[in-house]
Amino acid sequence: MTKSSAMIKNWTKSTLIGSVIAALIAMTGGMWAASTLLAPASLDNADLHATYLGDGRDITEFQLQDHRGDAFTNDDLKGQWTLLFFGFTHCPDVCPMTLAELSRAHDMLDDAGLGGNVQTVFVTVDPKRDTPERLEAYVTNFSDDFLGLTGSMEDIDVLARDLGIAHIRHDEDGGDDYMVDHGASVLLVNPEGRFQAVFGSPHRAREMVSDLDAILRFHGPS
Repeated sequence: MTKSSAMIKNWTKSTLIGSVIAALIAMTGGMWAASTLLAPASLDNADLHATYLGDGRDITEFQLQDHRGDAFTNDDLKGQWTLLFFGFTHCPDVCPMTLAELSRAHDMLDDAGLGGNVQTVFVTVDPKRDTPERLEAYVTNFSDDFLGLTGSMEDIDVLARDLGIAHIRHDEDGGDDYMVDHGASVLLVNPEGRFQAVFGSPHRAREMVSDLDAILRFHGPS
Protein backbone atom coordinates (compact mmCIF):
# COMPACT_ATOMS: atom_id res chain seq x y z
CA MET A 1 0.00 0.00 0.00
CA THR A 2 1.37 3.41 -0.94
CA LYS A 3 1.79 6.17 1.62
CA SER A 4 -1.04 8.19 0.05
CA SER A 5 -3.37 5.16 0.08
CA ALA A 6 -2.66 4.59 3.78
CA MET A 7 -3.38 8.25 4.56
CA ILE A 8 -6.69 8.08 2.68
CA LYS A 9 -7.62 4.86 4.52
CA ASN A 10 -6.80 6.38 7.93
CA TRP A 11 -8.69 9.57 7.08
CA THR A 12 -11.74 7.54 5.97
CA LYS A 13 -11.64 5.47 9.18
CA SER A 14 -11.33 8.56 11.36
CA THR A 15 -14.14 10.26 9.50
CA LEU A 16 -16.36 7.21 9.91
CA ILE A 17 -15.65 6.98 13.65
CA GLY A 18 -16.27 10.71 14.00
CA SER A 19 -19.56 10.41 12.15
CA VAL A 20 -20.71 7.56 14.40
CA ILE A 21 -19.79 9.53 17.54
CA ALA A 22 -21.57 12.61 16.21
CA ALA A 23 -24.66 10.53 15.42
CA LEU A 24 -24.68 9.06 18.92
CA ILE A 25 -24.35 12.51 20.47
CA ALA A 26 -27.15 13.83 18.27
CA MET A 27 -29.38 10.87 19.12
CA THR A 28 -28.75 11.24 22.86
CA GLY A 29 -29.36 14.96 22.63
CA GLY A 30 -32.56 14.31 20.70
CA MET A 31 -33.78 11.86 23.32
CA TRP A 32 -33.02 14.39 26.08
CA ALA A 33 -34.75 17.16 24.14
CA ALA A 34 -37.79 14.97 23.49
CA SER A 35 -38.17 14.06 27.15
CA THR A 36 -37.73 17.70 28.13
CA LEU A 37 -40.29 18.89 25.60
CA LEU A 38 -42.80 16.24 26.64
CA ALA A 39 -42.68 17.36 30.29
CA PRO A 40 -44.35 20.78 30.68
CA ALA A 41 -42.27 23.43 32.43
CA SER A 42 -45.26 24.43 34.57
CA LEU A 43 -48.93 23.67 35.08
CA ASP A 44 -51.53 26.38 34.62
CA ASN A 45 -55.00 25.90 36.09
CA ALA A 46 -56.35 27.60 32.98
CA ASP A 47 -55.20 24.57 30.97
CA LEU A 48 -56.79 22.02 33.31
CA HIS A 49 -60.32 20.98 34.16
CA ALA A 50 -59.11 20.19 37.69
CA THR A 51 -57.95 22.69 40.29
CA TYR A 52 -54.20 22.11 40.69
CA LEU A 53 -52.70 22.88 44.12
CA GLY A 54 -49.10 23.65 43.20
CA ASP A 55 -46.76 22.08 45.76
CA GLY A 56 -49.64 20.15 47.29
CA ARG A 57 -50.92 20.15 50.87
CA ASP A 58 -50.12 17.98 53.84
CA ILE A 59 -52.67 15.39 54.94
CA THR A 60 -53.15 14.82 58.66
CA GLU A 61 -52.28 11.33 59.87
CA PHE A 62 -55.29 9.03 59.70
CA GLN A 63 -56.08 5.34 60.04
CA LEU A 64 -58.93 3.60 58.25
CA GLN A 65 -59.66 0.05 57.10
CA ASP A 66 -59.99 -1.20 53.55
CA HIS A 67 -62.66 -3.62 52.38
CA ARG A 68 -60.24 -6.54 52.78
CA GLY A 69 -59.80 -5.81 56.48
CA ASP A 70 -56.32 -4.28 56.16
CA ALA A 71 -55.32 -1.00 57.77
CA PHE A 72 -55.10 1.97 55.39
CA THR A 73 -53.02 4.97 56.49
CA ASN A 74 -51.03 7.86 55.03
CA ASP A 75 -48.33 5.37 54.05
CA ASP A 76 -50.77 3.71 51.64
CA LEU A 77 -51.07 7.00 49.76
CA LYS A 78 -47.34 7.05 49.04
CA GLY A 79 -45.52 5.56 46.08
CA GLN A 80 -48.30 6.09 43.53
CA TRP A 81 -50.96 8.61 42.62
CA THR A 82 -54.36 8.19 44.31
CA LEU A 83 -57.84 9.27 43.28
CA LEU A 84 -60.14 9.55 46.32
CA PHE A 85 -63.92 9.83 46.27
CA PHE A 86 -66.19 10.06 49.32
CA GLY A 87 -69.72 8.67 49.19
CA PHE A 88 -72.00 5.86 50.37
CA THR A 89 -73.22 2.62 48.86
CA HIS A 90 -76.94 3.48 49.16
CA CYS A 91 -76.40 6.62 47.07
CA PRO A 92 -78.91 6.61 44.19
CA ASP A 93 -77.10 8.77 41.64
CA VAL A 94 -73.92 10.77 42.24
CA CYS A 95 -71.83 7.91 43.66
CA PRO A 96 -72.57 5.25 41.04
CA MET A 97 -72.21 7.79 38.22
CA THR A 98 -68.88 9.04 39.57
CA LEU A 99 -67.52 5.54 40.12
CA ALA A 100 -68.59 4.59 36.61
CA GLU A 101 -66.59 7.53 35.23
CA LEU A 102 -63.63 6.59 37.43
CA SER A 103 -63.86 3.05 36.06
CA ARG A 104 -63.74 4.43 32.51
CA ALA A 105 -60.81 6.65 33.46
CA HIS A 106 -59.07 3.61 34.97
CA ASP A 107 -59.46 1.68 31.70
CA MET A 108 -58.18 4.63 29.68
CA LEU A 109 -55.15 4.96 31.96
CA ASP A 110 -54.49 1.24 31.53
CA ASP A 111 -54.63 1.65 27.76
CA ALA A 112 -52.11 4.49 28.04
CA GLY A 113 -49.80 2.40 30.23
CA LEU A 114 -50.42 4.55 33.30
CA GLY A 115 -52.92 2.39 35.17
CA GLY A 116 -50.26 0.94 37.47
CA ASN A 117 -49.35 4.44 38.66
CA VAL A 118 -52.84 5.43 39.85
CA GLN A 119 -55.02 3.78 42.52
CA THR A 120 -58.70 4.61 43.03
CA VAL A 121 -60.17 4.66 46.54
CA PHE A 122 -63.80 5.06 47.66
CA VAL A 123 -64.23 6.33 51.24
CA THR A 124 -67.61 5.82 52.84
CA VAL A 125 -69.29 8.61 54.77
CA ASP A 126 -71.87 6.09 56.01
CA PRO A 127 -69.93 3.54 58.10
CA LYS A 128 -73.10 2.59 59.97
CA ARG A 129 -74.37 0.71 56.90
CA ASP A 130 -71.24 0.34 54.77
CA THR A 131 -69.54 -2.70 56.22
CA PRO A 132 -66.30 -3.97 54.63
CA GLU A 133 -68.30 -6.76 52.96
CA ARG A 134 -70.81 -4.33 51.47
CA LEU A 135 -68.00 -2.00 50.34
CA GLU A 136 -66.20 -4.87 48.62
CA ALA A 137 -69.30 -5.90 46.69
CA TYR A 138 -69.98 -2.28 45.76
CA VAL A 139 -66.59 -1.01 44.60
CA THR A 140 -65.54 -4.18 42.81
CA ASN A 141 -68.72 -3.94 40.77
CA PHE A 142 -67.02 -0.98 39.05
CA SER A 143 -63.45 -2.33 39.04
CA ASP A 144 -61.66 -5.20 40.74
CA ASP A 145 -58.80 -2.78 41.44
CA PHE A 146 -60.87 -0.22 43.39
CA LEU A 147 -60.51 -0.04 47.16
CA GLY A 148 -63.28 0.76 49.62
CA LEU A 149 -62.41 2.37 52.97
CA THR A 150 -64.36 2.56 56.21
CA GLY A 151 -63.74 3.25 59.90
CA SER A 152 -65.31 5.23 62.70
CA MET A 153 -66.99 8.45 61.66
CA GLU A 154 -64.40 10.35 63.69
CA ASP A 155 -61.52 8.69 61.83
CA ILE A 156 -63.18 9.22 58.44
CA ASP A 157 -63.63 12.90 59.26
CA VAL A 158 -59.91 13.34 59.90
CA LEU A 159 -59.32 12.64 56.21
CA ALA A 160 -62.53 14.26 54.93
CA ARG A 161 -61.80 17.58 56.65
CA ASP A 162 -58.27 17.78 55.22
CA LEU A 163 -59.63 17.19 51.72
CA GLY A 164 -62.53 19.63 52.07
CA ILE A 165 -65.32 17.06 52.01
CA ALA A 166 -68.45 17.93 54.02
CA HIS A 167 -71.30 15.50 54.64
CA ILE A 168 -74.63 15.45 56.47
CA ARG A 169 -76.55 12.29 57.40
CA HIS A 170 -80.34 12.60 57.47
CA ASP A 171 -81.21 9.85 59.94
CA GLU A 172 -83.17 11.90 62.44
CA ASP A 173 -85.95 9.32 62.68
CA GLY A 174 -83.49 6.64 63.77
CA GLY A 175 -84.25 4.27 60.89
CA ASP A 176 -81.87 2.67 58.42
CA ASP A 177 -83.46 4.14 55.29
CA TYR A 178 -81.81 7.55 55.07
CA MET A 179 -79.81 9.73 52.70
CA VAL A 180 -76.42 11.36 53.13
CA ASP A 181 -75.52 14.67 51.51
CA HIS A 182 -71.80 14.83 50.70
CA GLY A 183 -69.23 16.65 48.62
CA ALA A 184 -68.89 15.15 45.16
CA SER A 185 -65.32 16.16 44.28
CA VAL A 186 -62.66 13.62 43.35
CA LEU A 187 -59.37 14.34 45.10
CA LEU A 188 -55.90 13.61 43.74
CA VAL A 189 -53.05 12.73 46.11
CA ASN A 190 -49.48 12.65 44.85
CA PRO A 191 -46.89 9.87 45.48
CA GLU A 192 -45.54 11.82 48.46
CA GLY A 193 -48.95 11.56 50.10
CA ARG A 194 -49.81 15.23 49.56
CA PHE A 195 -53.13 16.62 48.36
CA GLN A 196 -52.41 17.71 44.77
CA ALA A 197 -55.63 18.50 42.85
CA VAL A 198 -59.43 18.63 42.97
CA PHE A 199 -61.69 17.35 40.20
CA GLY A 200 -65.07 19.06 40.52
CA SER A 201 -68.33 17.52 39.32
CA PRO A 202 -69.74 16.64 36.89
CA HIS A 203 -66.97 14.14 36.25
CA ARG A 204 -66.01 13.08 32.75
CA ALA A 205 -63.45 10.32 32.31
CA ARG A 206 -61.80 11.80 29.23
CA GLU A 207 -61.27 15.19 30.89
CA MET A 208 -59.91 13.57 34.04
CA VAL A 209 -57.46 11.43 32.07
CA SER A 210 -56.31 14.44 30.06
CA ASP A 211 -55.57 16.31 33.31
CA LEU A 212 -53.90 13.29 34.89
CA ASP A 213 -51.69 12.88 31.84
CA ALA A 214 -50.54 16.50 32.13
CA ILE A 215 -49.99 16.27 35.90
CA LEU A 216 -48.12 12.97 35.71
CA ARG A 217 -45.91 14.24 32.88
CA PHE A 218 -45.08 17.31 34.97
CA HIS A 219 -44.37 15.45 38.22
CA GLY A 220 -43.43 12.00 36.98
CA PRO A 221 -45.61 8.89 37.29
CA SER A 222 -44.41 7.89 40.78
